[in-house]
Amino acid sequence: MEQGTAARTKVPVRLGLTVICAGGFMDAYSYLLHGKVFATGQTGNIVLLCLNLADGAWLGVLHYLASILAFVTGIVLSKHVLVRVHNGSSHRMQRTVAVFEALVFALMALLPPGVPDLPVNCAISFCAALSFENFRTFGTKSAYASVFCTGNLRSLGETLYDGLIAGNRHELHRSARYAALILSFCVGAVCCKLLIDVAGGWASLAISALFILSLRYVTETEPRAQSARP
Repeated sequence: MEQGTAARTKVPVRLGLTVICAGGFMDAYSYLLHGKVFATGQTGNIVLLCLNLADGAWLGVLHYLASILAFVTGIVLSKHVLVRVHNGSSHRMQRTVAVFEALVFALMALLPPGVPDLPVNCAISFCAALSFENFRTFGTKSAYASVFCTGNLRSLGETLYDGLIAGNRHELHRSARYAALILSFCVGAVCCKLLIDVAGGWASLAISALFILSLRYVTETEPRAQSARP
């Protein structure tokens, strides 16, 4: 019952904007500081893995394979915790994920220079999987990808068609929200580059701050979900 009630709860768009901004930050952080690995969108890593495999560059294969496996592990473990620990409550799971990721990226800022890229990229990929699995809707019915943009670009195109060609004003409004999500991802990536230029690895504290902010937005939705119970 709680999971169904949560699904009917209106999810604030600002929660999606905050989480996807963190996604852009994570991707830029891993790419710029840890060996040009895309920690959130795994398609690029799969392509690079295959290219290294074709060249017989086994260290390169391991480099990208580890990030991919960390992402898959994050999805599997997230599902397990949601079902077995939180009894299907998406709100409790989102709180857990927000707190966990805030702690991980705060600790990441304390890592000394020279730490190998592989474990850092695996940690970021694992966190990206948690975000992707648990933050997936905004408004009352709109789905989005919280750590990369391909699916959001598709949704932008579909809602633009329905809004501009079919004349559906609601879909046009949704298209503006998808555009805002994509822009927020870009803002995260740009801000990451600027902060890395100034503060280096300490830039991960900004990701931690974004998840602390997302925790506030998650908490705001909970009273409505509870009051809706019969």
